Amino acid sequence: MKTIGSRHNPLFKRIRDAIRDHGSELVLEGPKQIRDALAAGWTPIATITRGASDDFPDAIAFEAKAFDALADTRTSQGVLAIFTRPQFDASVLFARRDSIIVALDGVQDPGNVGTIVRLAAAFDAAGVALLPGCADPFGRKALRASAGAALNVAFANVTARELLDSALPLYAADGNGEAIDPPTREAILIFGNEGSGVSDELRTHATPIAIATSGRVESLNVAASAAILLSRGFATRH
Repeated sequence: MKTIGSRHNPLFKRIRDAIRDHGSELVLEGPKQIRDALAAGWTPIATITRGASDDFPDAIAFEAKAFDALADTRTSQGVLAIFTRPQFDASVLFARRDSIIVALDGVQDPGNVGTIVRLAAAFDAAGVALLPGCADPFGRKALRASAGAALNVAFANVTARELLDSALPLYAADGNGEAIDPPTREAILIFGNEGSGVSDELRTHATPIAIATSGRVESLNVAASAAILLSRGFATRH
C-alpha cells in the first residue's frame, strides 16, 4: 500500500485546517472516539492511519512523520478521522420540554466545557446552548474531558437574545442567589464565564441559583457547580 508522506498533500492540509480552524469539519483521534462516532451514525469524510492498519483496512495510510504532525497525543493512537461537524438549530433544543437546556455563557476552558457536556449527557439535558466566547466542545481537549459524550449531545450556537426570546424561564448559577432547587424541565440553566460569571444581559432576566456551602471556600469551579445543580435537578425529576 502506498502511504502519503507530504505535508503538501490536500488531505493532510484539509485535516490540519479542520483541527486549527474549528469550522465546518472536525477531527477525531483514536479508535474509541471514531468507533463511538460511527455507532452514533456519523459518516467519516476520510479515515487515516499511521501506516497500514488491520483494524481500519479501508483507511488512507500516512507515513509516520506526516501522521504525527497531525496527532494530538504524545504517544500516537494510530488513527484519525475527519467528519462534517453536526449542526443543530436552536429550535431543536427549545422544542424538547421534558428536560432542561444547559447554556454556557463564555465558558472558555475546554476542560470545563467538556466536563459540563459529559454532565449534560449523564443527567439527560435537552442539549447544550453555546453563547459567544465558549470553547469548542468538539475541540480535542474538550472531547477528552467529555469522554466522547459530545458525540451524543445536541449543540446549538445561540445569542443571548435567542435565549431571551425562547420564552423559557432562565436560571443562572450565581453565588449571590438563593440555594433553591434547580429547574427540572422547560427551562434554561446558565453557567457563566470562569472569571466574570453570567453576562449582565442574561443575569438581569434570570433567577439566580446558589449552592449552599460551608463558606470555607470563596466559590466553586463552574464544572463542579454544574455537577451539583444538574444532579439535584435530575434527582428531583426522577
